[in-house]
Amino acid sequence: MRRGLRKFLVKLATSTVVLLGVSHTSFPASRPHVAQAAVRRPSASESARPRVENDRLPAHSSEVSAEAPKTVLTRSASWFVYPKGCKAVARGYDLVIHFHGAHTTTIPRYLRSNLNAVLVIVNKGIGSGAYSDALALRSDVDGLLDRIEKSVAEECGQKPIAPRRIALSSWSAGYGAVQQFLRFRPEKVDAVLLSDGLHVGFTDERQRKVRVSQMEEFVSFAKRAARGEKLMAIAHSAITPPEYASASETALALAEAAHAPSWPVMKERYGMTQLTAARRGQFFVDGFAGTDKAAHARHLYSIDRTSFARLSDYWKP
Repeated sequence: MRRGLRKFLVKLATSTVVLLGVSHTSFPASRPHVAQAAVRRPSASESARPRVENDRLPAHSSEVSAEAPKTVLTRSASWFVYPKGCKAVARGYDLVIHFHGAHTTTIPRYLRSNLNAVLVIVNKGIGSGAYSDALALRSDVDGLLDRIEKSVAEECGQKPIAPRRIALSSWSAGYGAVQQFLRFRPEKVDAVLLSDGLHVGFTDERQRKVRVSQMEEFVSFAKRAARGEKLMAIAHSAITPPEYASASETALALAEAAHAPSWPVMKERYGMTQLTAARRGQFFVDGFAGTDKAAHARHLYSIDRTSFARLSDYWKP
């Protein structure tokens, strides 16, 4: 199964790179793993720049208003976005950590969502294994949070403080990091947003029965979302890999575990055709048509109206 999975995902990654460029974020070294979307390392010129604000190097720091959106590229190649600048952060802040996605695509869509939370974009490499390896230990998760808190404090000239609420977001292969975060620090997570990516094996390949035991962390969180204690929002395409469970199959398995009713839908939304939906409490699934690389990429292009919109509603005062 692993060989077939690798072959399929590498093919998808090679195709998707034509549509999306995804930067690489420095994390502890990890072994190569199966691919879901191609990721490039920063160029030499990008690595040489310690910080970029609003996608350019300002002549003077005063050029960026305290209330203006602020975009920062850190030395570790992580992108930090402050939608309302540092003034809002000083009063305490919420945090969205997004795993896997080109900053040139993700940032403008995040700002359009009107979420007033610090966004951190983490890109590790090719495949979910690269992300799960990066957070392989509890100390890796704690270290990531510690670095984020210190980076925010340094940028905004204040003492490090923990975020009030944390949402984990991912597209494609990024779910590997989300799963590890939920494994080691589920108590810190208020919301999980999965965009066209959550894959596991089968207990029966012929009947395509999902191996639910490989996604227990997501099952537990889905049940809490169904009770209204957390938010879990899933959007997926109809891509069906031959030898492992698709994002639609894992979403259906989570809906069943959360006792969330599902129903057919035929509606044009966000440049896609929605086919299915499921909901219970704060657990949502939106299933869309599309079985090619373009359909996969559209889930990142529309993330502001799927994942981020759900979170914006959930976090409204």
